[in-house]
Amino acid sequence: MSMHIWLVDRDGRRVTDRLDTPIGSVGSQGRVFRLRGRPDTVVKVLHRVDRAELATRIRALLAEPTDWTGQAGHPVVAWPYAAVRRRDDDRLVGYAAPWLGPPLFAPLPLLFNPVARAQMLPGITWVWWLTVAEELARVVEAVHQRGHVVGDLAPVNVFVTATGGVCLIDVDGWQLHDPTTGVDLPCPFSRPEYTAPEVLGPAPGRRDHSSDAWALAVLVAQLVCLGFHPYGGVPPDATGPVEEVDNVHLRRCRLLGADLRAPAAAVPADLLPDVLRRRLSEALDAGFDAPAARPGPRSWAAALAYARDRLVGCPIAPTHVYPRERRHCPWCAMVAAGAPDPFPGGRR
Repeated sequence: MSMHIWLVDRDGRRVTDRLDTPIGSVGSQGRVFRLRGRPDTVVKVLHRVDRAELATRIRALLAEPTDWTGQAGHPVVAWPYAAVRRRDDDRLVGYAAPWLGPPLFAPLPLLFNPVARAQMLPGITWVWWLTVAEELARVVEAVHQRGHVVGDLAPVNVFVTATGGVCLIDVDGWQLHDPTTGVDLPCPFSRPEYTAPEVLGPAPGRRDHSSDAWALAVLVAQLVCLGFHPYGGVPPDATGPVEEVDNVHLRRCRLLGADLRAPAAAVPADLLPDVLRRRLSEALDAGFDAPAARPGPRSWAAALAYARDRLVGCPIAPTHVYPRERRHCPWCAMVAAGAPDPFPGGRR
């Protein structure tokens, strides 16, 4: 697509530019492009046909200040800073936001791939995963403090840094609290394998922070398990394919004791330290029927920081660290069982 556009900021100031190379594939909500004249900016062209709804959503986005910068000086939310209009007919088509990419940022799903991870982050340990999970919880807490609900809280909407920093993208899909009108604009979509049970279905309606608390628990568990979904796996009596959302419906979580077969490269089901296992049980077991029982992001951040501070080093492999309450290194046990070393780095 080659389109001449206007970038229109919150004060109505206009500058012209042109869409350049698309980034990634076409998404369910729109497509992202680089800009010819602004290498630090991307434009998301949205598929929505309801132009009035699109205008309302982008107006709400631009009404909020864009001060989403973390302690490390990088953005923690890629918040839009301008509306995007076609230059030929002035039709509203999307928004402009900060570009996230190398060398600072990488999409989280890419780092679930052990080959890509070894190339991009050689020498990292389990500390990095716990740090990413903690930072994610802190960002979600900041989102909630402003009255929003992420809704589609999933790996595809998370970018990370080599130091464990986190940035959320695709905020147009959040349940947005409009600071001007006080109205909550609905979240149009969320991936079912990260969606709370009470909002699974074709018409989820209004969400609250407890639905994010479910998704956060699932994503934290996936992070500490190096990308393996906590509802992943196949029961012994399965006669066909089993998706994560199938296991959600049947309350089968491998980390909470469900009998599910997993690949050899999956981390041990008993990996989590007690403090994280308790939080996960509160979120996914008690919280399945009682959303209010789910720990919030602040509780998760505290538990993850506590778990990280109680790690011990492996006497054999310098890149292996694990919970203090375990008697032996789980990563060495995986290697001994024939799995690839999740944290390669040699032996002492």
